[in-house]
Amino acid sequence: MILRPAVLVFALILASVLPAAVAQDEGAQVPAAGSVRVGPDDTGNWKVRYTFSEPQNVLAFSHSKGGYRDATWTIEGDGARFGRVNGVDVIVFDEPSIGIAFSIIPLTGQLPDDYTPFVTFSDGGIAVYDGQFELVPFSSLAGVEKLEGSIADASSSALALDFTLETESANGADGPGLRRIEGSGRYVYTGPGTLADRNGFSILADGGLPGWIASDFASDMEGFLASLERLWGYELAEPFSLMVAYKGAAAQGLTLHGNALDNQLVLELGGRGFSQANSEALAYLHWYTIREIVQLFQTGRGVSLAGPEAAWIHDGAANSIAYQLIAADMQSADQFLSSVYGNAFEDCVKTLEGGTLESARARGAVTGPYACGDFIALATDSILKRRDLFGFWTALNDWAARSPGKVIDKKVYFTTLQLLGATPAQRERIRAIVEDELPQPRKALTELLQTSGLEPKFASGRLVSLNWPDYSAE
Repeated sequence: MILRPAVLVFALILASVLPAAVAQDEGAQVPAAGSVRVGPDDTGNWKVRYTFSEPQNVLAFSHSKGGYRDATWTIEGDGARFGRVNGVDVIVFDEPSIGIAFSIIPLTGQLPDDYTPFVTFSDGGIAVYDGQFELVPFSSLAGVEKLEGSIADASSSALALDFTLETESANGADGPGLRRIEGSGRYVYTGPGTLADRNGFSILADGGLPGWIASDFASDMEGFLASLERLWGYELAEPFSLMVAYKGAAAQGLTLHGNALDNQLVLELGGRGFSQANSEALAYLHWYTIREIVQLFQTGRGVSLAGPEAAWIHDGAANSIAYQLIAADMQSADQFLSSVYGNAFEDCVKTLEGGTLESARARGAVTGPYACGDFIALATDSILKRRDLFGFWTALNDWAARSPGKVIDKKVYFTTLQLLGATPAQRERIRAIVEDELPQPRKALTELLQTSGLEPKFASGRLVSLNWPDYSAE
């Protein structure tokens, strides 16, 4: 592909000068390969300045999904080209160079299967995802081209860069200092908010968050976290941080988006549905947040999750657990579960009508792994000799830890099922849902539920009841 300069297609002017903070990675011992300094300028755009300890030839951005930099990043000066090569954002220097600078328009919109680059808060705060600045070095452009868009397959590691967020003040949630970026990245917050310590986590809530949410949300999460610790049988090794950004009430209905990192959750919520107290909106917010917290437990013993093709494993289990915990607090639990699983059944069938579950994310069926994976989690729970989805996940983690990549993937999932006593026929039904292009998805999903002992009941063709697990008794 031909590299070309980035072209600006829209403008975003920040409303105010932000107070500042930078974060510090105290454990970073590897000498820095350079630095990146990021901050707003007086035009409303932001500056990104890289300085390298050794001259660089070609650099590829680790996070390139969506191709947004083409429209929002512009090189300052000469001597380099910037563009996309096989789905990866790439910098190519005319001659080996020790530095480059960009003028950027902060992207505050959400990206498919990636983290929001800049999360804005209604009170003027902002959280900057430092992983968006991570770079992987290559000796030539050919090295990028042969990866065919999979930057994770690069033989070289990301540069260890000292990251500094430059703004007028040195006060913020993460404290003063530098943060080393090399790996999955993290959000660095700057603004008027402060982290409040709770049992097992800290929370930074947008000052504009509606009072009916802000008053009880942290204590609600403490209760759900305590339930998860009891069910999983262990506490997270370190407290996690939770940032809640409010996007206002301009949008119709409910808008909710989240980013889950190693020990950090960032929620973006808004819409008219959250502007006034109501039980449905609260249940939705609780379900969504629990689902994100569950992912911290899924990787809490040193393993990682496989890619989009295996999203049904972790997303499905997180969905199932969140639904059951929400229902346990409801007087009308059966009605709630009937509604959400009735919708999930139709979503799953529609997903499988379009192709395999493994390819759902690639086909844009982003909710399919949650819906179908939810039923697979319920089936897994039901076919075990002791209905214990959390015990299964403990075994899943243990087996993944013994695998070469320490990754929870399809192979590890089915091996664990076999070790815990699932019959070949039971495993085959789940495998078919995951891998096959099914001629009759509705029938295949129904038979999975029936043969797993979940006793599905239908009314007018719609799923209305299952033999639900009772997590509160475990």
